[in-house]
Amino acid sequence: MIAPADRWLERDGIGLHLLEWEPEAAGDAGVPVLLLHGLSSNAHYWDRLAGHLPDRRLVALDQRGHGLTGRPPRVPPVPDGFAMEALIDDAMFAIDQLKLGRALVVGHSWGATVALELAARRPDAISGLVFIDGPIQSASNHFSWEEAQGFMQPPLPRYSSFAEAIDDSRRDFDGAWDDDLEPFVMSRLMQSGTSFLLTLTAEIRLELLRGLYESPVDSLWKDLHAPAAALLARGGPARVTDWREKGVRRLAKDAPQVTVRWFDTPHDIPLFVPADIAAEIEGLRVDGQPTRI
Repeated sequence: MIAPADRWLERDGIGLHLLEWEPEAAGDAGVPVLLLHGLSSNAHYWDRLAGHLPDRRLVALDQRGHGLTGRPPRVPPVPDGFAMEALIDDAMFAIDQLKLGRALVVGHSWGATVALELAARRPDAISGLVFIDGPIQSASNHFSWEEAQGFMQPPLPRYSSFAEAIDDSRRDFDGAWDDDLEPFVMSRLMQSGTSFLLTLTAEIRLELLRGLYESPVDSLWKDLHAPAAALLARGGPARVTDWREKGVRRLAKDAPQVTVRWFDTPHDIPLFVPADIAAEIEGLRVDGQPTRI
């Protein structure tokens, strides 16, 4: 596997960091893929998946407030700098500047909602969508913003050492952990004195969660014209699984053209079964053809 190259793009005084994997083999690499991670994550989240797509051009963005993007002193203003529109514009900027053409956009969790917003709002910019275990229906269907904050905004961790952060991640990703995830863990941390904190601060996380809560997911599916697959996890709390299943039933009525796949894994499907996710990306049909031509 070829290691990814670190890339930087400058947009409105913000340095957007990304990783780019070039195809290993010469010839037609198919449709380029833009990868959007979830909350408290970063571009290295996709390292394992990239190993199963060696002949594709892949670009993984560190979204605002994450990884190396927008760290002090060049932090976007709160709250406007973290609005959904800013995130969509960042993704569009990367597509344009890196000449990805009509990219296939893949998002996980919160990043899946950003990807869906991009696909529905900028239909000419993308060729397809792979939506991985994001909120399949609008959160406002089920609870108020005040209620949402109670379980969507838990206390953020503070670590005394990198080894402690590794141990915490090993527990979080039990069943999927291996040493190849260490760059991912390192990239989600920044040092503060003698402690290590998540790059994503509580203030910024709250603004990003507000955008997630306010996203009109139900209408976005209806407005979606690109080929799309929704890949969902069966693992997790019963309340969350029930919510997903209700969302899938609604999706079948509102957007029956969207392919739905279930995986018997926890939320982080790309870490547990990266080969299966790679196969879904390769098999998504664009203009009647698989994205890998």
